[in-house]
Amino acid sequence: MKDSQQRPWMDDKLIRERVGNKSGRDYWRSLDELADSKAFRDLLHREFPEGASEWNDGVGRREFLKVMGASLALAGMMSCTSQPVEKILPYVRAPEDVVPGRPQFFASATTLGGFANGVLVESHMGRPTKIEGNPEHPSSLGSTDVFSLASVLTLYDPDRSQVVHHAGRIATWGGFLDAVTKDLANQEISNGAGLRVLTETVTSPTLARQLEALRERFPQSRWHQFEPVDRDAERTGARLAFVYCCNGGSGERGRLAAD
Repeated sequence: MKDSQQRPWMDDKLIRERVGNKSGRDYWRSLDELADSKAFRDLLHREFPEGASEWNDGVGRREFLKVMGASLALAGMMSCTSQPVEKILPYVRAPEDVVPGRPQFFASATTLGGFANGVLVESHMGRPTKIEGNPEHPSSLGSTDVFSLASVLTLYDPDRSQVVHHAGRIATWGGFLDAVTKDLANQEISNGAGLRVLTETVTSPTLARQLEALRERFPQSRWHQFEPVDRDAERTGARLAFVYCCNGGSGERGRLAAD
């Protein structure tokens, strides 16, 4: 069967005329496009009827535009609400060695379970952005852990408290000190029997002396320490291994350690 019978819109005579009249290079995707007959143009027009793109679209172009229009309107309304005033001013006298885009590194330490870990803090324009181990510190020797890496995120936590709160309301440090002074005065009657102090693991000598002075003033007070991540399991394992080795792996204590 000839192409003219399969495609009634193809005109061989028209194709020859178009090819004969062309000079230079020309490109077409098919003989139908080269012929460019009226029947072929009508076929292209009927190939994609109006609304065909929406037949298999559960949302549709109109619905999509409606949703996007509503989203943009809500975003515009949010931008009109009152926001805290933030003033960004350039340096009058720029600090020494501060170059925009060039990081600075500072030696510091992070604590976990009361023990310090030496780190190097990468800072951009005075803002810490990355933490790595300090190769000169004996506790890290250049390595770091996930807790030290994640500690920088606490500086930018949006839920982090920025002010003093009392009973769900914003208070002041002066009000806090007045309330604590009044409560401590009432505790002196019972030598601090109702006073409880909750801290993390304390390895600071200064803080330890302050807590001991507080307990001397209130002998009946209690001091509690808690760590969500501690080294109790490590100490227990080391103690059991030491007992097992000292007893030569024999005896009741050795069997208990082995178990």
